[in-house]
Amino acid sequence: MGKNKLGVSIVGALGNDATLAVVGVEAMKAGLADRTGLVTELADFKGLGLANPDDFVFGGHEVREGDLVRSAAEYVRDNGVPTGELLAKLEPRLRAVSREIRMGTVSGCGEAIRAMASPAARRDAAPLRQQVRDLQADLLDFKKRNGLERVVVVNLASTEPAIDPPPEFASLGAFERLIDANPRNVVPASVLYAYAALDLGCPHINFAPSLGCSVPALDELSRRRGAPHMGKDGKTGETLLKTVLAPMFQARNLRILSWEGHNLLGNRDGEILHHPENNLAKVRDKDIVKKLLGDKAHSRVLVDYCPSLQDWKTAWDFIHFEGFLGTKMRLHFIWEGNDTMLASPLVLDLVRLADLAQRRGESGSMPQAAGFFKTPYLVDEIAFPAQMEMLRAYARKAAETPAAKPSGEGAAKAPAPVKAGAKKKVATKSAK
Repeated sequence: MGKNKLGVSIVGALGNDATLAVVGVEAMKAGLADRTGLVTELADFKGLGLANPDDFVFGGHEVREGDLVRSAAEYVRDNGVPTGELLAKLEPRLRAVSREIRMGTVSGCGEAIRAMASPAARRDAAPLRQQVRDLQADLLDFKKRNGLERVVVVNLASTEPAIDPPPEFASLGAFERLIDANPRNVVPASVLYAYAALDLGCPHINFAPSLGCSVPALDELSRRRGAPHMGKDGKTGETLLKTVLAPMFQARNLRILSWEGHNLLGNRDGEILHHPENNLAKVRDKDIVKKLLGDKAHSRVLVDYCPSLQDWKTAWDFIHFEGFLGTKMRLHFIWEGNDTMLASPLVLDLVRLADLAQRRGESGSMPQAAGFFKTPYLVDEIAFPAQMEMLRAYARKAAETPAAKPSGEGAAKAPAPVKAGAKKKVATKSAK
């Protein structure tokens, strides 16, 4: 392996987003695809020393049996894209990546996810600390086996039930004690994966609506280990349009009276979101209008499962607004897009940005990446144009002070134990 190889360990490694992210990168490596859809390929990000997708090495965790060849074939069968001819050319590459996927855990994931998982993933009987050690052993083995300098972990797993974080999530010391106390169904798997990654110094991206790294205890751990993180819930379609259109109404001083959004999707995520407790986690993140306008307008978001749509998500939005002299007007739009083809390139962007941030000595949350998420951690700005200007401003500053050359420092090493009440490590630079 070359010195600059970057490990990308995906939680939910056989899901649609993960499968097509791998297919896309392997097609790029083979000269069969270009980089359309990657934000980090725009002119604003040239010269930053971003990791080259050609140097990505994929692995990860999954709770279902299978492999990427089968997952990709099922995706083509159900959605018509990409072509079967492309997959045939990539089959040896996909089989090689499949050998890097390990069985994960559904501990604390709720019944909907547990029901679809392999018995090997149902590790509830194992202590939480042991589950973390097992995940970390997999990450360290992945790094060593492939001769990797750095590893970024990305959560693309199905949406867990919505939870209110327990008070122990507010500080690292209390969180560590909670893990050792081993409570049942209190710490969801997404948090265990994030903890395992950050504790090893691996940057973590939570592209799912699940809690993941978006808690103060793990933000504290991120700063101690020098491993940036960001989440949660990738912003790809209807919500993206909301964060573009709502600022337009505000800029023209047009009063939004009501905004109704109805989303239909038929993929595995839609099936999981058919369960009310999982649906709530998604809907909370999608109601951007309420976050922008508070109680000034009626706002509602519905997410329903429509099996025949497969991955072709359809969203219908109705906006009722008021203009000059009390004139009431309406805007309707229908968004029809392939959910995975919109999401997968953003995952690659976030891997590159997280790796860049770590090589720049940054830690904690990554506010510059807010525009990629419905609920960006520790960022109040919701309007998409303003979020993208944050990213461009970061890129301009980064261009003035280039990142260190890719190295293994701080990435996927066996961690020193974190003691409760230990003095907080100060990062050399901060993304804050």
